[in-house]
Amino acid sequence: MNEVLSEILETGVTKLASGSGTVKVHSSISASEGQFLHKLVRQLDPTISLEIGLAYGISALFICDALNVRNGTQHIVIDPVQLTDWGGIGIANLRRAGYGDIVQFIEAPSYRALAELESSGQRIDFAFIDGWHTFDFTLVDLFLIDRMLNVGGVVAVDDTTWPAIRKVCRFVKTNLAYSVLGVDDSDGTPSLKRRISEFLLCHSPFRGLLRPEVIAPDSNLGLTGGCIAFRKEADDSRRWDHFVDF
Repeated sequence: MNEVLSEILETGVTKLASGSGTVKVHSSISASEGQFLHKLVRQLDPTISLEIGLAYGISALFICDALNVRNGTQHIVIDPVQLTDWGGIGIANLRRAGYGDIVQFIEAPSYRALAELESSGQRIDFAFIDGWHTFDFTLVDLFLIDRMLNVGGVVAVDDTTWPAIRKVCRFVKTNLAYSVLGVDDSDGTPSLKRRISEFLLCHSPFRGLLRPEVIAPDSNLGLTGGCIAFRKEADDSRRWDHFVDF
């Protein structure tokens, strides 16, 4: 593990971009989720990776630490408020850790940055979505990433216990050619009571009157935990009018 990341995890604080003074770390991924991302990246061995949401750079440090740096290696980070709300700390941490040469920082809303990257013909092997947490923004992020992600590539989504994010995950699993590669379940697993209720509802004679979440519970789709990694199994080949309720 690189020294910058190790120090942040040990102390719970990070240096300011100027290097003088510190600030307490908040709104970052957990060490467990960081290790989950690290393992994913090590196994996938991507050349081009991408991340939405930089903040203090914790997840980016985990990802960059796992990269097998070679000719063409690049980690693209998108954050419209990195230099304002976050004081440039995230990008400064990446440079302190020695990743300045492989990091491409884009200071723009993700829907603009991703659209421009897609329009330019950019291809990626791995992506991590941790941006604006509404359903529409997350779905747009996923849509544009899918258009750039190579078959066999992986997209990991953070905060998947949030209702809006979980709904996007249900769309991915039920409508797109993606499989669940793995989950970080440090947030816990569904209780026995919930699992029994889901089983009974799934076998109810009134299934046709029930919502999709009841007919096909999250656990049945493999959507558990606080971070879910999806692998792209094939390019999109849906009919123009395709729709599966989710």
